[in-house]
Parts: sequence; structure tokens; C-alpha cells
Amino acid sequence: MIAVEIENIKRFMAGFLAGDLFDDFLMNEGKLSMDIAYEFNGKVLKEFYDTEEWEEYGIYPYIPWEREKARMFGLIKGKKTPLSFQFVMMLKPEKVERFLEKYNLAAGQDEIAGLFINLLYDRKSLKCTSGVSRRSFTMDRGVEEYWDVEVKERLKEFM
Repeated sequence: MIAVEIENIKRFMAGFLAGDLFDDFLMNEGKLSMDIAYEFNGKVLKEFYDTEEWEEYGIYPYIPWEREKARMFGLIKGKKTPLSFQFVMMLKPEKVERFLEKYNLAAGQDEIAGLFINLLYDRKSLKCTSGVSRRSFTMDRGVEEYWDVEVKERLKEFM
């Protein structure tokens, strides 16, 4: 696990909320504190969708960020910055598979519960931490080490 301090917060937020910086992620959960506090559970609720919509949208257990970011942008935009926010972003399953292949890692996708980037903003700073959730314990830390490399690479232009 690494922690990355974002130096160019404005540019990062443009990529996060209006660009494609996190379009290959799902929103696992989020919290946003402004004039009131919001808490988001990113789990997709099947009962909200009709059959056709579910066939199109229901392929992930959590909401794809590319579908949710406009709503979040609508909440966050304005003259005042939020007091704080926290988002837990989870790499889409097909991207996890590509990540494992890219680094020729022995771990199978079925062993990885999720590859995460946690965003934490508190009006003074924005920090991003990496995280790996495994389905079972292992001494091998290759996935964690290479995920840290990927996170640094993704965020290097904002550091």
C-alpha cells in the first residue's frame, strides 16, 4: 500500500469528475461533506432496473464511475469546495485480469477480491492510497507491489 499526495488538486478533480481518469473503475463507496453529509453505497440495486436495462447495466456489482461521475460533479461543483470527501474506487474486473497478465502474476483473478484506489480530501490536501483485497491469505506480495507501481504511474502527473 502506498499513499500519494496530489499536488495539483484542481487538475486531478477535472480528470476525476469530468475526464476519463477513473472510467475503468467502479465506485465501491463514497462520502461527501458539504452543507450536508452524503454517504454513497456503490452497490447496484437490480430492482431499480427493468429487464432490458439490467442486461445492459447489470454486469458489475458496483456502479461504473463513468455513469456516476456526472451526478457527483453536480453535487460538488459550485463556488465552495467540499469540506471533505472520500471515495473508494475499485478497478473493473476485466481490468484486473489485464493487470495480472501485464505483470505475469501467478495470482488468478478469482484470488483477487479487488484492486482499489482510495481518495481522501480534507480541504487542505488530497491523498490517494492503493489497496488490494484478496479472497485468501498469501505470503506473495507481488500483486500489491505491482498495483502500487500502477497507481503511481496513473497519478504521476498530479504528484
